Amino acid sequence: MNRWREVLCTTPMRLTLRLVVLFVAISLVAFGATWWLANNALIDATETTLQQQIDALSASDRPEEIARAVRNAAKQADAEHLILRYDGPQGAVGNYLGPLPAEDLAKVSLHDHDHDIKGDYFLMREKVAGGTLTAGQDADAFDDLGEVFLQVLTLTLLPTALLVLGGGLIFAFRSARRIAAIEDTLERLSAGELSARLPELPGTPDDLTRVGAGIDRLAAAQEASVSALRQVSADIAHDLKTPIQRLMVLLDQARDQAPEVEVLDRAAAEAHGIVATFQALLQIAQIEGGSPRARFMPVDLGPLAQTMTELYEPAATETGHSLTLSLRHPATINGERTLLGQVIANLIENALRHSPPGPVALTIDGATITVADRGPGIPASEHQAVLRRLYRLESSRSTPGSGLGLALVDVIVKLHGGTLSLQDNAPGLRAVVTFPGMTG
Repeated sequence: MNRWREVLCTTPMRLTLRLVVLFVAISLVAFGATWWLANNALIDATETTLQQQIDALSASDRPEEIARAVRNAAKQADAEHLILRYDGPQGAVGNYLGPLPAEDLAKVSLHDHDHDIKGDYFLMREKVAGGTLTAGQDADAFDDLGEVFLQVLTLTLLPTALLVLGGGLIFAFRSARRIAAIEDTLERLSAGELSARLPELPGTPDDLTRVGAGIDRLAAAQEASVSALRQVSADIAHDLKTPIQRLMVLLDQARDQAPEVEVLDRAAAEAHGIVATFQALLQIAQIEGGSPRARFMPVDLGPLAQTMTELYEPAATETGHSLTLSLRHPATINGERTLLGQVIANLIENALRHSPPGPVALTIDGATITVADRGPGIPASEHQAVLRRLYRLESSRSTPGSGLGLALVDVIVKLHGGTLSLQDNAPGLRAVVTFPGMTG
């Protein structure tokens, strides 16, 4: 059903339906006009025939002779096709003596079992020689005309419309396949798979082919740009990592030689923070490159969450927090266990670092991970900003951290096809991570 709905919503199908409606409307107007002209022509011919009958029968001005002529002609006429009647001074004569309409020219239904008359007739009446002379002709020709036009409509209009619709469906299915290929490629590109390219589109090259080629060129340029940027970032991080580590070693040696110098301790702490920042940036670059996907395997979120809770319970107790774990039918997802553990760890660390002593709740509900605290929270206007690298709120600039914790979580979650949502816990922050569960 969804497939048919997609096909019916394609541009070729919509154009086909509009053309069919336009074709049917024009054809009906044309057929209507033709029928009207043919019907009027038939009425004119019928009037002429009836007028000739009346003129022939009323050639004499004497009622007796007109009555005799009508009586003789009526005996020879077939009442099923021709009616003749004269209402003169001596009474009515003819092959139909039933009631007549008041109009001089009318189409009426007549029934006379004695003369085997039953059906529709066109009647013409005219005053002659002190009486009224009536001539009528059956309306079979008009019924035949209607049947002919109905057959023409049935055998030409409907088949043509069906053939056009069938052709439109064929073109629509072809277009739908090509559009589906383009949408699939765009979805993969949006998900970060910059190497995605369109397959060879079936059929003769057209405007969709040109659009697809443009998408491939754009994707190639984007891939090259992002690859160059990642390479530069990785090169900078690698080149600076060794000097910074040497600086840390020198600071540690200086602290050992002069333990009473407090400034050395602060310098060493800053150096450790710089190393942690570079390591996080390197890890983000590696994750965005997609290399961890090769290590994906089924991971049960329940045992993973229990392990992370046990690791952080001592730290939570030390800072006056109470870390609790709630498992509600934990799901198994396809992913990299270490990275998924880092997601939970970063969210717990973020809650412990930025909230006062109190409860911190970790909940696993199916394929959804939730970490909630009772701290000051994050303003709704900043929810997207805090996911940027190195971004820190004004209220957090005086606390330890590099501003990469939530950014790293967001990158890992996207790698696994999930979503990260920051919500108000009233008070506090609720970080909700939702992964697609495994199927089959």
